[in-house]
Amino acid sequence: MIFGDLSSFVFIDGQELPEYAVVASSTPTENRITCWIASEEGKKFGVRWMNATERSWAIRAVVSVDGVRCPPQTMRPGRVGTIERTYLSNDSVTRDFMFSNIELTDDDSMLGDKNSNDIGQIVLKVDTGERTKKKVVKHGISKNSALRVREGKVHERSKKACAHRVIFGKEVYRQDYLPGRSKSRSAFKPDNRPTTVFVFKYTRLDILQAMGIAPSTSTNSKANDYGDEIEIIDGPYEPSSLSLPLKDVKPRIQHLEMELQHLRARLASSEDQKPSRIKLERGVSRRQQTAMEVLDLTKD
Repeated sequence: MIFGDLSSFVFIDGQELPEYAVVASSTPTENRITCWIASEEGKKFGVRWMNATERSWAIRAVVSVDGVRCPPQTMRPGRVGTIERTYLSNDSVTRDFMFSNIELTDDDSMLGDKNSNDIGQIVLKVDTGERTKKKVVKHGISKNSALRVREGKVHERSKKACAHRVIFGKEVYRQDYLPGRSKSRSAFKPDNRPTTVFVFKYTRLDILQAMGIAPSTSTNSKANDYGDEIEIIDGPYEPSSLSLPLKDVKPRIQHLEMELQHLRARLASSEDQKPSRIKLERGVSRRQQTAMEVLDLTKD
């Protein structure tokens, strides 16, 4: 999904998941964009986000999965690039994100459990502001280093359309964990610019199809992707009048390619889509994988 110069998507096995029923809204304090994605039981996943334009302010992004908040990631002023989050972590250990079947119960004592309200949602919240640093000391391994997350059953009437939830893999000690050594950690002060929120609602593909959110995977729909012609319209080359610094060209291309993929996905999922004049040769996919440079800024 794309909002202004920010974009984000969920990926499995390195591949971006198709997005369905994308809806965007704005208020003076918040920009929100929501979609549906198809989850797969037993698959690890991650959230990738990108800033496409150099800015004079810092950016902080926080991923939450099923209401479980991950540590924030920050991008320094002037940075352009991509960051991803694939695990829950603290100073010493990490636990990978993974989709799993949801366990239901008819125990009415769990009907009002607020912990289940956010199951079925992956949220990325992006703020802008001022980034500073403060020093903290890492202590040795203790009983508090474990990442404890509640992963109990959910009342059957709480999540009717939700077949999956997020679980967390086994604990793995961080490679950069150095007990007793001081580490520079970021502090962040938000400004008054609107927060941008990306919400990925997820469930099984067959449920999305039954709800009319995702198109059915029929033989005819697959046949439309191959064996067709491509209509090419030639015209004079007109160089852009925009003055873009060379270092911003590659991120800008990536941003535009992601936007083009997003628009094509929305067009393909529309129920009343008219026959397209642009047709693809055999073996060419409508969704091309965008090559992006991933910046590892989680240590800041």
